[in-house]
Amino acid sequence: MQQSAQASHPKDEVAVSLRAGWGVGALGVALLFNTYSTLLLYYLTNIAGVAAGTAALLLAIAKGYDWATDVPMGILSDRTKSRFGRRRPWLLLGAFVCAGAFVMLFSTPADAPNATKVAYVLGALLLFNTGYTLFNVPHLSMPAEMSNSYNERTAIMSFRAVAIVIGTFMVGGFAPRLADQFGGGIEGYAVVGWTLGIGAMVAMLACFLGTAGARATKHVKTRQGVRGQFRTAIRNVHFGKLAVFKMLTLLATGVAQGSVLFFITDILGHPAGVMLYYGLGYASVSLISAPIWVRISRSMGKHNALIFATLGFMVFVMWWWIAPPGEPIELLVARAMVLSFFAMGKLLLGMSLLPDVQEYDYLKTGLRREGVFAGAYNMVEKTAFILAPLVVGLILQLLGYEATVDNIDVEQDPRALTGIRVSIAAIPATCNLLAAMILLRWTLTRKRLTEMRAQRASASA
Repeated sequence: MQQSAQASHPKDEVAVSLRAGWGVGALGVALLFNTYSTLLLYYLTNIAGVAAGTAALLLAIAKGYDWATDVPMGILSDRTKSRFGRRRPWLLLGAFVCAGAFVMLFSTPADAPNATKVAYVLGALLLFNTGYTLFNVPHLSMPAEMSNSYNERTAIMSFRAVAIVIGTFMVGGFAPRLADQFGGGIEGYAVVGWTLGIGAMVAMLACFLGTAGARATKHVKTRQGVRGQFRTAIRNVHFGKLAVFKMLTLLATGVAQGSVLFFITDILGHPAGVMLYYGLGYASVSLISAPIWVRISRSMGKHNALIFATLGFMVFVMWWWIAPPGEPIELLVARAMVLSFFAMGKLLLGMSLLPDVQEYDYLKTGLRREGVFAGAYNMVEKTAFILAPLVVGLILQLLGYEATVDNIDVEQDPRALTGIRVSIAAIPATCNLLAAMILLRWTLTRKRLTEMRAQRASASA
């Protein structure tokens, strides 16, 4: 067990360098999941020439595979023994797989026969999702081991939230602009694949190196098999509430993000490169608001602050519904800035509840199985992102959206334009309302965890 961080911080605080070292890994994760939710459906449909319904189905199949590997990956990381600890070897492997997946995916042969193209895309997507699981499940297992402090874990997660915002901007704002600079078509997106692939690899390698001094825990042996551990984990009532909340909010995020490029190009009539300004507005406010949400959570409690953030996002996401064609870019950026404030609250505070649930499980059972919960949490995330592109793609397909090769301009059916508004506004608003209602019965507070620690300490004395 690595104890250096704990020894130098007796009050269970984590050094800023370790927070940043762990948090930078989320930049690689963010490049992956934002590419999946924001860019891939648009790329496959408008650049590679895959029909919207087919592209959505391929994305869903690949995420289904990814979904099935999460809990086994968590258990594997729980049981791993190496000189780098339980989690960190997988961070190293994931870095290289992710880089190769980006390059392969954005090199899709657009002129190949349809069957060949479909097979190629599916293979690239499977590699893409393998890299995601290899890195993200062990990465999410680490904060509960790094600190036992209720508020400190929120501070640790704030570095992940900031990294995710940067990754969101790189994919949603920078990538389309970069593609435009190199022609906006197949060649432009090949450059995007290399750029994002290298960026993900560098961030993940930095995380591997930056967490060398992080506190870790040892595996506690159990006679339970994979199924037994999974069953007891999902029966945790607090994890159940968190899972439903995350499912709804991530589905809302995935559907909205998957619709933004369609909204900007097909409804507002702006070029895809305008996403750069949208991304700048979104990222700037998100970065500023992260420490604000840390303070809000300390004053009113994590789940109360999370309810506020969720309801705020629900209200302002409906702004998309009333945006007229040709809307000035300034209003687009203003919308991004407002939404990003509440989105950061949802992102940061939602993630910070997971280490609390992981500690609750240890205090209740005595088992160290952070990886199981990280894997199950990842399954929830994957389920949402299986459904999100499927929802967007099927809405567009059913309402007559016409796919193109190399981004050729076509006039879309008015029904398809209405479908884009439903995807970017109505569905996210409904999901966030339901998610806020789930949190009304949240009981795993700081006080509850403190009481459980005292009970366990007295029982061990």
